[in-house]
Amino acid sequence: MISGDVIELRNVLAVTPAGAKRASITVRDGIIVDVADSPCGGVSERGGEASAGERELRPEARTCTVIDAGGRRAVPGFIDLHIHGALGFDAMDGDVDSLRALSETLVKWGVTAYCPTTVSAGREALCKSLGTIAEAASLSCRQDWKGAEIIGSHCEGPYFARNRRGAQPESAIRTPDMQEVEELWESSRGTLRIFSLAPELPGAISAIEWLRQRGVTVSAGHSDASFEEAMRGVKAGISQSTHTFNGMRPMTHRDPGIVCAVLTTDAVDAEVIADGMHVHPEMVKLLVRVKGVERVIAVSDLTHMAGLPPGLYSLGDTPVELTASGAFVRGTGGLAGSVSPLLVAFNNLLKWGFGIEDAVRLTSSNAARKLGLERRKGAIAPGMDADIAVLNDDGTVFLTMVRGRIVYQA
Repeated sequence: MISGDVIELRNVLAVTPAGAKRASITVRDGIIVDVADSPCGGVSERGGEASAGERELRPEARTCTVIDAGGRRAVPGFIDLHIHGALGFDAMDGDVDSLRALSETLVKWGVTAYCPTTVSAGREALCKSLGTIAEAASLSCRQDWKGAEIIGSHCEGPYFARNRRGAQPESAIRTPDMQEVEELWESSRGTLRIFSLAPELPGAISAIEWLRQRGVTVSAGHSDASFEEAMRGVKAGISQSTHTFNGMRPMTHRDPGIVCAVLTTDAVDAEVIADGMHVHPEMVKLLVRVKGVERVIAVSDLTHMAGLPPGLYSLGDTPVELTASGAFVRGTGGLAGSVSPLLVAFNNLLKWGFGIEDAVRLTSSNAARKLGLERRKGAIAPGMDADIAVLNDDGTVFLTMVRGRIVYQA
């Protein structure tokens, strides 16, 4: 957007911190400057020079583009803290062009910001991937970036319980190594946002404390921890759980385990994959009821297979079969990540009975707050980044705006 240019998104049902309302959203220089009440009405899309009246109200504006949303919902762009790839592109590719293509894919599903997520791999591969994500993150703030913004990396593994590894490559699973942890951090150039590990492993507590001192969110995942082991991890600095319920020691009445620690500890926010397959809808409802709507973050855990035709694929050295219903580890039938973007989770939440304000919290606002970005992202309000998804009545995306740039329009 040229400095001073204005976009007016009119005739929307905007979901704001104060609730949903008919509104006109005004954007200048990538920032929302006004969310004004407006009656229903049609305004044709146009561009070019502002009218005399508009120039009077905005004398510095060089052009004003008005878009009629036709009464569609406008929600804060989705923020995905746990996503590996889509359409064949993967965070482990170690290639900026691959991440650019992934970003351009995600905006078609309403995602405006995300953390590319690695999987368990060798040290060299992980360092390369984290370095590439850092490079792409700096580029994603530029005007010529046409996709979702990269807001840091999520390192999922390799320090996991072998018996809870799920589809994580078994050959890459290992115990924490502080020299390696430091190398991973340095490779990320300070952009490492989330590190998932199993807190019960030897050396995990030292790694948790070291990462927390550097502002990294440490998330418990792929873990066989007892309740006591999980709580030691929380005391050391764990403040999130990775895809809660999945890849975790199950909770029973005599063995509460890590799941109970997550459910009962206010200091821990809970990721959940709300694709309707990884976690039963009633368990998602239970999680929100126990944790509170402010402490649950919906994630996609999307893999590079998302959007690809059914067939045989792999996650690292793990063979995977992609079917019309999902991705499964060949031989075991276990789930191999998700192929449903965060847009599906948002629509599922509405279908499962969540109000639209709560669905926004789970798919955007809570993630922004977790990363300390709540003053910039996760809400449609003056002063916030203009990260907006406008949705059709059928739940598909009509338009996506990233920091004031229209990067997708159906």
